[in-house]
Amino acid sequence: MHALSFALDGAATSMQHPAIAAFTSGLHKKGQHLRRPTKHTAFPGAIPITETDKVTCERQTGQVAPGNALMGKPSQCSCKHGYPQAFFLDPTPTQQFKRRSMDRVNSGLLKLTCPLVVNAIDILEDEGFINNINSNLAKNEEDGELAKCMNDAHAIHSSARKNLIFCSARDNADESNDGNQTLQLLQSKLGVKGAECFLDAGVAGTNPLSMKKDVKCLHAWMADYLFRITDGDCDDGMTTNHPIGEAILQSLAERGIDYTGTDSCYLVCSGGVNVEGGDGAITVPVARNKQRKKKDKELERRRRRQDQNERF
Repeated sequence: MHALSFALDGAATSMQHPAIAAFTSGLHKKGQHLRRPTKHTAFPGAIPITETDKVTCERQTGQVAPGNALMGKPSQCSCKHGYPQAFFLDPTPTQQFKRRSMDRVNSGLLKLTCPLVVNAIDILEDEGFINNINSNLAKNEEDGELAKCMNDAHAIHSSARKNLIFCSARDNADESNDGNQTLQLLQSKLGVKGAECFLDAGVAGTNPLSMKKDVKCLHAWMADYLFRITDGDCDDGMTTNHPIGEAILQSLAERGIDYTGTDSCYLVCSGGVNVEGGDGAITVPVARNKQRKKKDKELERRRRRQDQNERF
């Protein structure tokens, strides 16, 4: 286990996480101060958000919290109506409110918000599409485009997270995030080992060192794909080649889903009409959080018990 401790004066101790050492040692070179990234360049393919984007995100998700953590959106808009379909999140959003405690962290850096695509991918996950991709990964665990796509994406997400936390990737000094303080808050909330895993996490908070390759969340991988759609070259090691995202898109297309939108899907994002019910209607997605999963599992257990009682 790596010790994740820092001296109070801001200098890293000798027993620090290797990734932290890489970032802190690179801040100064030959007496020259290196340019720190701004918050909207902290993730490859991201551009700044607007206040309107925050409102759109709240309409798309039905949640306020994600809007408070937004830091960027894809540089190229894929929606035919011009609305953002995914966002780049601050991993430690509570720090922008200058709190001394950390009651929320985002292990996943990207959030897919387009109601049309989110609902469609919900169905894909329910149909077991994650297992299909994982099976292909297991067949070519070390080689193959799927494995390379996963490994590269995990590395990019981990690097961006550390960049934000330890390089103070903010727009100005008033919003600057003290990396040492954030680390201490992370350790107090997650523990030393948990903080280390948080920093190293890849797409959707996945442990990239896990023996089992698992895409975990199709929504996160679709969001990652959207950030790679660009007219020019991607930066920071990110490439436009994304077989996982392409596999998701192909599966959506086979089901008649156009990820760029329908004629009326904009109604949810615009807030002009509350679209509910009816064939083909687009609704605000239900958050797939732990509480919902626990509820679904309990309902499934009750159904199995009921079926067993009816048989006997």
